[in-house]
Amino acid sequence: MTGGGIGRLGATLAVFVLALPGCGPETGKSAAAPPTTTQATGANVIDFHGLPGIAIGASLGELTTSGAITTTGPGCGPAFVAVQDASPAFDADKLVLIWAYPPLHTPEHVGVGSSIEDVRAAYPSSVNLSAPDGSRLYPGLLVAGPDDLAHLMLYDGGEVQKLIVGQQKYARMLLDTGFGSC
Repeated sequence: MTGGGIGRLGATLAVFVLALPGCGPETGKSAAAPPTTTQATGANVIDFHGLPGIAIGASLGELTTSGAITTTGPGCGPAFVAVQDASPAFDADKLVLIWAYPPLHTPEHVGVGSSIEDVRAAYPSSVNLSAPDGSRLYPGLLVAGPDDLAHLMLYDGGEVQKLIVGQQKYARMLLDTGFGSC
């Protein structure tokens, strides 16, 4: 096919895609969010659902296809492409935890380095979790969110040392078994 033929084919495909229901702009309606989005807004915010464009529960395939995840490179598993301050943890094909590093923080401005007093003030219903006897893990504060999601803050007694966001089941498994850590 010639350059002009390729250009016409691209233009035809663009018109076709825009004509599909839900693919073009619709006035007066808001499109449903794709499964890989989250409510997090603002720079450096991670919420119960994940990061902008990266939702807890999204599949590795979805995230790889969208360009959010790479499965090659250094490290012990898949890595986020554009978010250098976070690391994913998968169970089979599903994103179940995100480890969040500074400057990432929750909508309540809790992150690594926050005092335990600030965490408890922001999340008065947080639950204390103890690390298993003999483990090298920090104790944690678990904040239950919607849809069985949670924030887990591991702390050294005075400050948050690790912020993990994801499915509550896996956040608890992290303390019990070390799930999701390299």
